[in-house]
Amino acid sequence: MEISWDKYKEIVGAQVKEQKELIYRGQSNSAWHLTTSLHRTGKISNQNDFLAFFNQLIPEVQEQVEAWDGSRRDLTDSGKMAQFIAFLQHNGFPTPLLDWTFSPYIAAYFAFEGINHFCPQSDEVAVYVFDQNTWSSTYKQTYNFDEPAVHVTLLRPNFRGNHKQMLQQGIFWFTNCQNPEVHVRINEKEGRKFLTKYTFSVKERRHAMRDLELMGITAMQLSPGIESVCKKAYESVCSRFDVGKTPSEK
Repeated sequence: MEISWDKYKEIVGAQVKEQKELIYRGQSNSAWHLTTSLHRTGKISNQNDFLAFFNQLIPEVQEQVEAWDGSRRDLTDSGKMAQFIAFLQHNGFPTPLLDWTFSPYIAAYFAFEGINHFCPQSDEVAVYVFDQNTWSSTYKQTYNFDEPAVHVTLLRPNFRGNHKQMLQQGIFWFTNCQNPEVHVRINEKEGRKFLTKYTFSVKERRHAMRDLELMGITAMQLSPGIESVCKKAYESVCSRFDVGKTPSEK
């Protein structure tokens, strides 16, 4: 459903007050499905491809990463494997994880930040809200990458060595499913609703990003570094101008 930024703040404010422990995900194009970066490569078409990712590709990546950071990881330990996959996820490598956050405002930041302020490529952004507690208590959660059954599992590995996960209040969907959104929807039976999607006009970007900056939610806070300093400076420029023409207006 499309709502205003002010209405969103009202809704999530009530959710936080009620301590529902929901999780949130922002996407800069409301038409995009919830799909992991690994499945978006188009190289995972069956269970054998999924197993090859863990059994063949991950050991190669592990060697290169450890040559760089000097760490030694025992990936036969499921907890260490989860930490490593989350680390790769936050450093640009495709994985079977989908990022979520406990913060409705961090999710909104990632939805609006991904929009080209002066030349938007979509008309709407989206924030998904997921009832993680009810889902995980209703459906089997598996942490074995060789599990053949289709699943969506909540994963929150230790964030030691992964400051981005800590700063972004991160939690993940771990899934072997090409379209986990459809999997969740199919299992919304007997009036139960696990997943809600809110959409916003990209024209709300300026207002939302100014609010989020006042909350302390900026690139510098979520992923410190010189690139984030430049992103924050860019947002200061954007705040002086209205959002450019959306695709439907061109």
